[in-house]
Amino acid sequence: MKDAIRFLLFIIYTALIFCINDYRIITLFIIINLILMIIEKIRLKEAGKNLVKLSPFILVVVVINMISNTIQNAAVIGIRLMLVFNITYIFTKNLTPGQLSNSIENILAPLKIFKVNTKDIGIMISIAIAFIPILKDETEKIKYSLQSKGFDTRGINMLKNMKLLLVPLIVSILKRVDHIENGLKSKGYISE
Repeated sequence: MKDAIRFLLFIIYTALIFCINDYRIITLFIIINLILMIIEKIRLKEAGKNLVKLSPFILVVVVINMISNTIQNAAVIGIRLMLVFNITYIFTKNLTPGQLSNSIENILAPLKIFKVNTKDIGIMISIAIAFIPILKDETEKIKYSLQSKGFDTRGINMLKNMKLLLVPLIVSILKRVDHIENGLKSKGYISE
């Protein structure tokens, strides 16, 4: 139940970040993020590395907002995204996919009245979250394979060679999904 409360607080906190426009309150959110990092014993260097990995996405969103909106609004959106990415990093650092699955089951428990199987929803979310690092590793392997064959996997050239990356990735995903399906069938989660 404690994890379910943490998950609900995380969702509410994240939603509040996008609802607030006042700079003083955004500064308060930055301070809260720093305090949470201290409480959860997350080093600033780790959080910084995480933000650097996500900086291309943040930059694209900021540039699009600069074009369609004012620079001031674009900067606020960039700060909001950094805050959300940081709080997500803090939240996921100390929560396993199993704990997240149980939290979602507990939160969705009232749906059992309508005969919704919350355990299935929790398992699906848990599998989806566990699948993300696998996809990242597969993408890296395919990129290294393409580089060893002489293909350029950076920038514009990667866009030209995208089908060389996507086809093996999709085949790999389908194989993994088949393995997961067989595992779930063998454990009795799904029937044929």
